[in-house]
Amino acid sequence: MLALTSVAGAVMAVVMAARGDVTMAILLPAISIGYGLTVTFSASRSDVAAQLSGHEEDERRQLINLRATAMTGNVLVAALVCGVAYELVHGELGGPFTMLSALGGITYVIASAAYTRVGSTSQ
Repeated sequence: MLALTSVAGAVMAVVMAARGDVTMAILLPAISIGYGLTVTFSASRSDVAAQLSGHEEDERRQLINLRATAMTGNVLVAALVCGVAYELVHGELGGPFTMLSALGGITYVIASAAYTRVGSTSQ
């Protein structure tokens, strides 16, 4: 996690510096790297920090990750549906919300089919 947040921070610093925004070139990497440091060094003392740092050693943490991922997906789908409704009302069908909704729907169908096949062959 720390390596990922450090690389992300460095990329953000370069992009913001190239845009001439020195304040953000300092602030964004500090936030990113600070998050990585906090999660990494707190992982041994906190279940939440361990979860956020990717330590899924046991079934309980794997189930928590699965449920959190599903909840995140549900919230994002709800936001996309609201965005599609907005696009419909404003005559902008085919915009980014529509495209992301289509991508999500297609991904869900393909993943469902793939996981169904995997489950049926293992029994």
